[in-house]
Amino acid sequence: MEIIVTMVPEAAPEPLAAIAKPPEGAALVELRLDLYPGIDVQAAIAACPLPVLATLRSAAEGGRGPDDTAERLPRLAAARDAGAALIDLELDRDLEALRSLGIAPEQTVLSWHDPSGTPRNLDRVANVMLATPAAFLKLVPTAERLADLAAVLGLYQRARPERRRLIAFAMGPVGVPTRLLAPLLGAPVAFAAWSAAAVAAPGQPTVGRLRAITGHLNGPPQRLFGVVRAEATASLSPVMHGAGFAALALPYLMVPVGVPDPAELELVFRPAGETLFDRVGLPVGGWAVSTPYKDRAATAATVAAPRVKRSGSANTLVLRPAAVLADTTDPDGVVGALTAAGVEIAGRAAVVQGTGGAGRAVAVGLDLAGANVRLRGRDDDRTRQVAGTIGIRWLAPDEAPPAGAILVNATPLGSSEDDPLPFTEAEIAGSTAVVDMVYGSGPPALAEIAGSRYVDGQSVLACQGFAQFAAFTGRLPPKEAMLAALSRAD
Repeated sequence: MEIIVTMVPEAAPEPLAAIAKPPEGAALVELRLDLYPGIDVQAAIAACPLPVLATLRSAAEGGRGPDDTAERLPRLAAARDAGAALIDLELDRDLEALRSLGIAPEQTVLSWHDPSGTPRNLDRVANVMLATPAAFLKLVPTAERLADLAAVLGLYQRARPERRRLIAFAMGPVGVPTRLLAPLLGAPVAFAAWSAAAVAAPGQPTVGRLRAITGHLNGPPQRLFGVVRAEATASLSPVMHGAGFAALALPYLMVPVGVPDPAELELVFRPAGETLFDRVGLPVGGWAVSTPYKDRAATAATVAAPRVKRSGSANTLVLRPAAVLADTTDPDGVVGALTAAGVEIAGRAAVVQGTGGAGRAVAVGLDLAGANVRLRGRDDDRTRQVAGTIGIRWLAPDEAPPAGAILVNATPLGSSEDDPLPFTEAEIAGSTAVVDMVYGSGPPALAEIAGSRYVDGQSVLACQGFAQFAAFTGRLPPKEAMLAALSRAD
């Protein structure tokens, strides 16, 4: 897989210094001329150790460059004269450049972007592009709903004879899976961010993240898995599972799947062979389900594990013909992380903060592990009702945990720096252990206060991921490989 990294102003204050040191693993550099209006193009291309794709993205297609052809031609000509290996020409405004500037088709990336959505005539646009001589054809709408993914990914099936020229993916958070799948379905190159801090478009992966998730595959995955959540944010599960698949030489793939509209869950929470991805030739094996869809995952099951029935929460759906099997590995995450930290669970008091799907599942899991569990939430009535439903005692919001209790944060608190603590400092000081189900790029305030008592969210993620991997594959998880991938994830 060849990767093009896009250089944007966030990459470095001095563009010539930045372009001289592209990210490791890149094969080409895309220089966005529209983002560097005063750059010395010849000097930039000369400074780059890799071939350069020169792009002047118009405002109409989501960039900052001119829309008028007369204004565009001189800058495109400058890129040609400076020795750009490839030049991006927009279908709707740059075809004249192919003729008037003498830019050869084999030097051309013919592109079309729609920042407003995915039009119904996407196939027609693709057909026009396929009939135009160019080295590569870059077709990029914006995915606003899950159904848009099928329109984009289906292009690779319909353009099979020409798909080695086609680079089709979708912009926007919903479009993230298409960025990862495109090079596996036939796209000749993949586009990646310069770094995590220098991203050209929402959802664009870094080179490291792209390789960590897809690098073990040379073609379409034989089985697709996904992390289903309201937004396709930077979950580490695809990286962790990708390392597991690679270690066992399994031709499988996990991608983040954002579903902003809950009504569209019916497109994925279906038996094997019936999902939206199956329709475009990608057999789905299962879903890792995140907040806020764990309740809906439980109700979508045709067969549910006892702890799913009790908690009403599922984070693991395994798809079979005519069946959806549901389990929750959230308890495995907390119990496993506590056990790894040397904390005795049986007979000890435990307080789970949070009455959502994760909180209910963890409370049930700790109860089954022998802890004396209390559930605590923000609202007395809801906490009482939830605790009664799952057969757990409860605490009022201002009621202190028992001395020496295990404290579990099963809320999103800690995801943002400004979040309040889920427990008071006095409660933390009197605890045996503090388990955080939140993980991020740095240690939260809860970790600093809890000190050696703290059990971090990444440990919880790993332990629940091991159980999930076994459910998805029927194989023992390669724990060392999966843990190593988490430790180096960018």
